[in-house]
Amino acid sequence: MSITEAWTGTYEDLPLGAREQSTQLIDGPAIDAFAHAIKSYNPIHMDGDWTRANTDFPDRIAHGVMTTALMSQPLVQFCEQFKIRTALLSTSSKYIRPVVAGDAITTAIHLVEKIDERKRIRFEVESKNQRGEVVMIGELLEQTL
Repeated sequence: MSITEAWTGTYEDLPLGAREQSTQLIDGPAIDAFAHAIKSYNPIHMDGDWTRANTDFPDRIAHGVMTTALMSQPLVQFCEQFKIRTALLSTSSKYIRPVVAGDAITTAIHLVEKIDERKRIRFEVESKNQRGEVVMIGELLEQTL
């Protein structure tokens, strides 16, 4: 069976309230890889000594968009669970507190709306660190295919 044949879920089968989550460690190597991928080398992200000397943060922090990108994994898990394919239309993020190198971030998505006219789905997103503190809230809008 090809992967195309295995993905037989439909928009109509998606249950409002469905949730997925994933946890990722955001350590120095992860921040470095992200910085290199987007070519953003602000010392607040790259240099713990500089960050401690010039800010109130205990170590370097992750790029905000890195925190936003963490919503991708639970979305992939959602699509795999329901055997659907989607295309990203938009995201929004509000950063509540910084993600410090060494934080384990759990990002959860929650299906809150189905837009029948266009078969779109909207998720609320929340990311928390290992202490249960919210670091980001947002939304994710997908077009089902």
